[in-house]
Formats: sequence, structure tokens, C-alpha cells
Amino acid sequence: MLRSTRNIRPIGIERLERQTTATPTDILIDNVHDIAIHEMLPSIRQQSQNAVSVDRIVIKFYQQINVGRLCSCYKKEYDSPESNCLVCFAVGRVGGYNVFGTQIEVIDTTYPSLTLVNTVIDDNVWPWKFKLIEGAIVGYVEALIDVPSMVDVNVIKLYNLGTVTTSIRNVNSTAWHRLNRSSLTSLSAISKQLVIRIGLTRKTIENDSPYFTHLYLRYNLINKNIYADMPKIGEFTNTDNFALTGLQTTQAFITSSIPICRVQDFFKDLRNNFYWKITNVVENAPLGVLTSWDLEVRSVESFEIYRQIP
Repeated sequence: MLRSTRNIRPIGIERLERQTTATPTDILIDNVHDIAIHEMLPSIRQQSQNAVSVDRIVIKFYQQINVGRLCSCYKKEYDSPESNCLVCFAVGRVGGYNVFGTQIEVIDTTYPSLTLVNTVIDDNVWPWKFKLIEGAIVGYVEALIDVPSMVDVNVIKLYNLGTVTTSIRNVNSTAWHRLNRSSLTSLSAISKQLVIRIGLTRKTIENDSPYFTHLYLRYNLINKNIYADMPKIGEFTNTDNFALTGLQTTQAFITSSIPICRVQDFFKDLRNNFYWKITNVVENAPLGVLTSWDLEVRSVESFEIYRQIP
């Protein structure tokens, strides 16, 4: 007679039950971990910030832009931007670099929803530029921009040759104002959408057309100094003795006030306007909590594109 084998255990083998009761050792480990995360590491991070603030160097930290509009100088067949482009600063993305704690707006030939009157985009040069159409004496380009709340204007810079003017108005108004920090700040308090007009003028049609490549705007979002600590070293090299001495290299220490540091980034020492390019990054983040950065940096020479960024 056949017997059902369901619910029959093999002889001599007992099912092992996993013990789920926490042991004293488990509890101690969890307690140490919690203390480290919530008490020790925040304290270490604060101590690092305090230490840097004693003998501090105020810096401006530039972070490379890796997303966004492709610059008009970018040549897909070579998979490379122009090395001297002032629209992307040889990065390939419009703007190139953003200063930590700021927001940039770049009105160039790739900007969306442009209105062109008596102007044309010249795509025979890299980066592309705006110029008057043949036979026109005046013309303009208009762009609709969105501004952040509580605008604190940091930079307004037009890259042009010839007679080129800039003006601004509220999107719901017809009154134009000369574009400057005051007008941009006051108009942004009324509306977060503004219209910028960039006008081109030449005396006669026989004259060469004025042109511009882009208008660069930057707003402060965080009004907080960024500090670094660097060893005191001798005179820095410059282009006059570059061939003799080579690049100056040193170390830098930056607190967790900068959440991301990469070898693509650089910073400016505001004491002496000296620029430092990051060449190596060590992230100090025990248990995943960022406390500081140890950096290797080299001096940036006057001929390098980094120095051209506002």
C-alpha cells in the first residue's frame, strides 16, 4: 500500500529556525552606529568648518556644467568644442561653468524661443553669432527669460563687437529700460518673466555689421562665503616664468559646504585673484556622511580659458 509522504520529516533532520532575538552585541553595534551618524560625524564636520574659519581663505568655486544645451562651437564630427570659445569655455555646454551658489542665464544662438528682427545667425563661425541681415541698418534679438525669486544680480556681460545695446521690460509692459543691475532687480520684483532686447546698429549699409555671440547673466542664490585652507607657500608662478619653473602645485582643504568636488572644477582665491585647478579629489565621508574634501590643485596660468570666466 502506498502512503502519502506529505508532512513527513526526514528522520534525524530537524528544521533549523533562525534566531530573531537581538543579542547584546547587536544592540551595542547599532547604538555605536547611531551615535556616529547623529553625534560624532556632525561634530567632526562642524569642527572642520571651525578650523578652516580660523585661518580662512575666501574662494569662489567654479563647477563644470555637464548637462544642458550643446554650444554652437561643438563639432560633432570631432566630438569636441573650440578650445577658445567664450560661450562654453571649451566645455561644450553653454555657460561652461557655474559658480557654486549662483544661477546663470546665457542668451546665445541656441537659446529657445528667440525673436529675430532684421538679424540672422551666422553659422560660418564658431561659436555662431548674431548679425544684421544684408541691407539692414538696425535690428534686434529678443529673448524671454525666467528669473529666480529674490534676484541678486552678480554679473551682466555682453560679448559683442560694434554698436550693440541691451534693454529690458516686464513681459506685460511695453516700457523698455536700459539693462543693468538696477533695472533687472527692480523689474524682477514685479514679474518673474522678463523680455530682453539686444539691438544692433550700423551707420550705413556699407559698414560691416556689428555682432554679438551671447549675453551672460549670473544671479546669487546663496549669500554665504565658501572657505578653504591652503598651506602658505612662496611666490606663485605666472606666465613670465612659466617656462622656467612649471606649474605651481599644492594641497587644499575644503569643508562640506561644497557638496560635490570633481577634477573638472576649479576655484579662485579672492585674496589675490589666483586660480587653482583641481587635479585630485579625496572625499572624506565616513559612513556616507560628508565631512570635508582633501584636494590636490595646480595653478592656472593667464593664458588658460578658466581665467576668462566672469
